Amino acid sequence: MPAPAPAPAPSPWPVSQDLAALAARARSLSRGGGLAEALLRIQPVAQELERSPPGGAEAGPGTAALRAWLADLRAAAADAEDLLDELHSRRLAGPAISTCVGAALRSPARKLRRLAERLDSARDDSERLLPVGRAAGSGVRSPNRVTGSVLAERRVFGRDKECDDVIGRLVGDGEEISCFVPPVVVVVGHGGMGKTVVAQCVYNDARIQGYFDLRAWLCVWDRLDEAELTREILQSVGGADDTSYDDSFEILQEKLGKVVASKRFFLVLDDVWYDEGKTEVDNRAVWNRVLAPLSSAATGSKILVTTRMKLVAEVLNAAYVVTLDGLKLADCLLLLKETALDDAMDFPPELLEFGRAIAAMVKGSPLATKAVGAMLRNTRSTRKWRALMDTEICDSIIVSSLQLSYQHLPGHLQRCFAYCSIFPTTWRFDRCKLVKMWIALGFVQPPSEGKRLEDLGYKYFDDLLSRSFFGSSNKDQQTYYFLDDLMHILAKHFSAPDCMKINDDIPVAIPPTVRHLSVSTDYLPQLKSKYGLGRLRTLLVLRSSSLSSSHFPSKLLAKFKNLRVLDLSESNIAELPETISQLVHLHYLALCSITNKLPKSVYRLQYLVFLLHNNHSGGADKFLTVKHLETCYKHKVN
Repeated sequence: MPAPAPAPAPSPWPVSQDLAALAARARSLSRGGGLAEALLRIQPVAQELERSPPGGAEAGPGTAALRAWLADLRAAAADAEDLLDELHSRRLAGPAISTCVGAALRSPARKLRRLAERLDSARDDSERLLPVGRAAGSGVRSPNRVTGSVLAERRVFGRDKECDDVIGRLVGDGEEISCFVPPVVVVVGHGGMGKTVVAQCVYNDARIQGYFDLRAWLCVWDRLDEAELTREILQSVGGADDTSYDDSFEILQEKLGKVVASKRFFLVLDDVWYDEGKTEVDNRAVWNRVLAPLSSAATGSKILVTTRMKLVAEVLNAAYVVTLDGLKLADCLLLLKETALDDAMDFPPELLEFGRAIAAMVKGSPLATKAVGAMLRNTRSTRKWRALMDTEICDSIIVSSLQLSYQHLPGHLQRCFAYCSIFPTTWRFDRCKLVKMWIALGFVQPPSEGKRLEDLGYKYFDDLLSRSFFGSSNKDQQTYYFLDDLMHILAKHFSAPDCMKINDDIPVAIPPTVRHLSVSTDYLPQLKSKYGLGRLRTLLVLRSSSLSSSHFPSKLLAKFKNLRVLDLSESNIAELPETISQLVHLHYLALCSITNKLPKSVYRLQYLVFLLHNNHSGGADKFLTVKHLETCYKHKVN
């Protein structure tokens, strides 16, 4: 098989959605009109260009410039937000904004005006800057991927249990529940996890062929045109030879109903997506109309759906869901041998070590395993096998198989998900804490009337969970959420310009675009020489493996002048210096369990909304409100 296309270069997080809110803030401040006009002038241009993010091998020569412009806009918007926060703080602290402050406001306004002119030029010439075959505003579209019912694999590894489970649900003799359409069985898994292969195995199994009178296969992809879907189901069953492309939806429905009438019908809908441009009610309505003719099929008829999104199972009222997790290491190794070495009976001893390393790097992805195997086709050169023991190569293949899932997300969910890359790979997310971080960073858009900001943030989280970006588990009567290995790789790729996680390795330099950072306490003292700390919005400090200092260096803390989120809950920092009062933009502060006392200056933080004490002794974490700040420094936080 040919190697997959390289992963797209990550683009800046969507920023167009923030510009109108920033403009409104600028207008509310004295002499902010010029800045507001610049922001509003840029907003529609940026929104149009963000709909078709650059990336991939097919991108034209202008995409690098477009990425640079979008990155410049993000930096300028961040500077504008910092300045507006500072002006607001001064207004709260004293008299009206001075002339010198008003003059300071004009500098970013000039920068934004220049950027607006450049983006106006990009809009006029958008056909040259966008990837070939894509028009501005076209949104995320498929590369016309089409699957069929014929199984191309010679052998399928590690999916026997799942295939038998699905077949058992399809041909079981259990009592049928009376419903409008045949019961739906859904196979859910990430891109490249082998959902289509499982469906093909099931479709061609002798038990299925013997049980159903009529079978049909339809690759849905991102199409939700009711007439087109109905027509293709008709064509798949070989019925209605007189079907015309000019037939109305009603005529097509009538023909389909007659074809399946009184027959035990099996329909596979491969690669179904949730249409983000429609509401959940509208998505349900589309499928209710498309599948309505199947009510005339005989009892025992079934529908098998494959999808990347758990939400699709809910929309289709699935009777049963099978989740495809990653292949086991042994199965990845067998698949690698099958793809790379073809007829070899056993793994050659000289290649076995390299094969095991590669099998671990693909993180259970069958597609990534086959792609690496194709690169090693019929070669036993230890040099070539060693060369492919490269995490970046495997990660690039994995991102290529998952990128459409990310690009399919609305912009506000993209950055909420990508932000999670700063957390360790084994991190168990607390839904409440993460939502408060998103709010503190301005990731949650202003809610509609009657909704709280936190309620909207919880909806963001639940939207990501229902689209299979988060996994969940229960322990000690509490639900925890996590990113699996594949989702961590995806988040890291698309957050690369903005987020960074420093483990044991110490980088020579931290890119200037990074605004969200996680480090160990051992690394904290070295930050000053590696990075312009004033740009950071998030600092997540983790406990070091070695015995490190239990206090935050006073002079270092004062450097984080634009920090919104400071999370020390998983560190061993017991004391905070008085210089914390200089973090004038801080919205979220999480303390570790051994922190006994807060500095008196903490109550001067006007923007601090969330103050969390992490209780490791078994009690619940405690959030304090701003009203408590003036007295909390006198008492232990417990």
